[in-house]
Amino acid sequence: MLAKPLTLCDGKNMTKLTFTTMNDLQQEAEVLSMMQALYAEDEAASPVDQSRFAANIEFLAAHPSRGSIVLFREPDALVGYALLVPYWSNEFCGTLLYVDEMCVVPRARRRGIGTSFFSFIEKERPFEAVALALEVSPGNEDARWLYQSLGFRPRRNTILASRLEEIG
Repeated sequence: MLAKPLTLCDGKNMTKLTFTTMNDLQQEAEVLSMMQALYAEDEAASPVDQSRFAANIEFLAAHPSRGSIVLFREPDALVGYALLVPYWSNEFCGTLLYVDEMCVVPRARRRGIGTSFFSFIEKERPFEAVALALEVSPGNEDARWLYQSLGFRPRRNTILASRLEEIG
């Protein structure tokens, strides 16, 4: 999933931005650092084993049909990433693309990168997606504002989750 570079203007500067699928481990350390920062900034609803993050990155790089890591790049820096996981949805009659994580580094926020990423997804349709889903923490008002401005709405149904070892 490669795209032509986009040019963003934040009012003062024009910046080229590209979204590329991570297909090797050259940026593994940077992505791992961003993942850790994301969970430090926005605590997960249940305990997260961060010691597995490196293995998760390696798995997705090696098994692109199971999901992908999209890197957000400016010419001189990696400024974010997203984890995309496809699954079939009977309700949507096609692949629902779950944005499992999205992170833009603090110094690059409020410059249109998140909005540009979702425009990229809409244009490129990774995994032949027909719909998108994501979750947002109740206290993450900036992210909630972004997602709602892009047309995401709360659904009537609530997602329930349980680790398999907890069922019983």
